Amino acid sequence: MLKLERAIDPQTEERFCCIFDKQTCLPVEPIQRYLNYCRKGQLAFNTVNTYACRLLDFWQWLEYKSLDWQEVGLNELADFVNWYLLGGEVEVISEDVREIMSKRSPRTVNLAITAVQGFYEFHTVEGRVDEKHFTKLAHGWGKRGGFLRGIVKSTPDKRKRIKVKEPKNFPGCLTDEQVTQLADACYSYRDRLIVMLLRETGVRRGELLGLHLVDVADFDSRGRIRIVRRDNNPNSATAKGTEREIPIIHNRDAVKETFHAYLLEEYPPEAEKLEHGMLFVNLEGEYIGKPMSSARLNSLFYQLEERTGIKAHPHLFRHTFATRMLQAGYLDQYVQQLLGHKSIATTKDIYSHVLDEMSLDAYLQREEEE
Repeated sequence: MLKLERAIDPQTEERFCCIFDKQTCLPVEPIQRYLNYCRKGQLAFNTVNTYACRLLDFWQWLEYKSLDWQEVGLNELADFVNWYLLGGEVEVISEDVREIMSKRSPRTVNLAITAVQGFYEFHTVEGRVDEKHFTKLAHGWGKRGGFLRGIVKSTPDKRKRIKVKEPKNFPGCLTDEQVTQLADACYSYRDRLIVMLLRETGVRRGELLGLHLVDVADFDSRGRIRIVRRDNNPNSATAKGTEREIPIIHNRDAVKETFHAYLLEEYPPEAEKLEHGMLFVNLEGEYIGKPMSSARLNSLFYQLEERTGIKAHPHLFRHTFATRMLQAGYLDQYVQQLLGHKSIATTKDIYSHVLDEMSLDAYLQREEEE
């Protein structure tokens, strides 16, 4: 039996994930070696944590099937996808009823595929896995790279493509009225500033929590914030996207007013003494002055939901920002730059829901009526 543990490096105070064997009380060496590689590659903690969870599931499947991880090939990986999609209850099923019986979402399955593919590509490069196990490629299906590209199982027990098709669902948005309600329900200028910056910049969670005071130093004069990639933030916040400057286009005066009130009236002296330079910090309690954590940010939105009845999270603000910008006529390439997407294809794929014949408000109204 295996277990996942989240630990903190005592020297760097960096969080990391470990997969332990309960019988030996030792880390599962192949998985841990790959996770360490991911950490050194500056992947976000949440990304590495997701990979750890998915590889834990994969390793449990290997034990269930009595398979040696180094002898696994394409057919076995396709079997795992089939098994994983169906919640581990059925191993062979026809394609026409697969969606009905699925126990996991296609997105969850594809995250597992990404983790497993990266795991085997890493160990292939390191020479621990024979690449010949992954060279029997079917004719090109899809766009996935690496040695799993285009795998398809065509017989009753060999029919599952490695990549599962994900439905294009509307990711969700907040109305202007909802954003106002959430901002008004905040008890501190800090929390209000968080809501406003998320709405007006579309930054990711890690980018928000990773902001330093120097990143907003030009805000008064230029109305912009800077997103900088750093791998040594004391709260482990990581900027996943490209480095960039984001202008506050709408509601700039209101954001400035809240920003000044937070720094002048709430920013604790303890934060200045710690000299970490982070923008968002804890305002009270045992950890006053220390950088705000992802868990504290989650807690804020749980509290706002209790006060307003509106279920929101940082990425929902990101969808709202991007949708509003595209709906207002800003070019795809400009929105791509603001979001920090490396490819315009990513922006177009995620926000294909923006409609030409209907305003977003009308679309949201229709959703509520349905």
